[in-house]
Amino acid sequence: MYQKTYHWIFAAVTAMTAGCDGESVEEVGGGDEVALRPHACPVWRCGFNSADVNGRAIRELNLDGVANSEGLRITGFLAPLGLLGNYRLEVENDALVARNPGGQTLKGAQLIGATILVQASGLLSLPVPITVLGYQEVDSWAAGAPKVPTYALLYPDLGALLGVRNVCSGDLLDTLASAATVLGGETYDLAAKTVTPNRNRWLTIACAGSAAAKMRLLGYGPQSSATTPAQRQATLKMVTADYCGEGVSYTQNGTEVHWANAGGTVAPGSTAELGDVEAVWNEDGALCLGSPRVAGTVTDCGLPSCAGRDVDDGEWVTYVAD
Repeated sequence: MYQKTYHWIFAAVTAMTAGCDGESVEEVGGGDEVALRPHACPVWRCGFNSADVNGRAIRELNLDGVANSEGLRITGFLAPLGLLGNYRLEVENDALVARNPGGQTLKGAQLIGATILVQASGLLSLPVPITVLGYQEVDSWAAGAPKVPTYALLYPDLGALLGVRNVCSGDLLDTLASAATVLGGETYDLAAKTVTPNRNRWLTIACAGSAAAKMRLLGYGPQSSATTPAQRQATLKMVTADYCGEGVSYTQNGTEVHWANAGGTVAPGSTAELGDVEAVWNEDGALCLGSPRVAGTVTDCGLPSCAGRDVDDGEWVTYVAD
């Protein structure tokens, strides 16, 4: 499933640990640690039915230095060691790129060693370097879609064993589980599980295991697909089992479910053993409810049976595992 193109520059780890205080680093996290994945679970599929839209990460950042909702802003970008030319960070086709005024472009593995400087509000806060220390391309879950770029992003933490932490899991030793995808031009409400489109200079960092990352892997990236905000919101609702459309997830990480979309680009595998229809989904949540993916679930809303409905009534149909 994976094209193993991870590269590591451990010298950069040492450089990252210099001159940073723990308080500023804590502010970058902006949330609780995500749970460690079961080792039997494929890293990007683990917790497919994520209750979280965006995992831990630093969630969203503005490319022009506007502060996000947690008071964090980009204050600079440094190209990999030895490269000069005043490079500027951008997001294109749901991937990180850097360009300089001379027309040179860095992307993919060329960004390994590059550093994004992020700073919290306040006179005493110091810039925190978030460095790209790994790059990998993973297979999309959508038929015919190109591979999905993913990044290992680390920042200094003097309290960590090796002096650095990953923005996703905090576990330096498990690099695959600590990777993230990038989504450009929109952000996501973590509580309501909704899409905020047309935020052209914003990027979202979505950790492996989060619903936003899975949306990208399903071929629903805002820049890398022809999908609409409504279709992407339907995907978030489906992944998180937000049946009632109010932001409440009726799922548990790691619960098996099968899905198919109306466009025909995503379908259950040929060996999948399909159980009952769970739900048909649109941007408002579930249009109907058959067998919930977690047995015994009682929702806070009344939903009709799925008898007589199919995927053409919405964007997704899901089935419980047999």
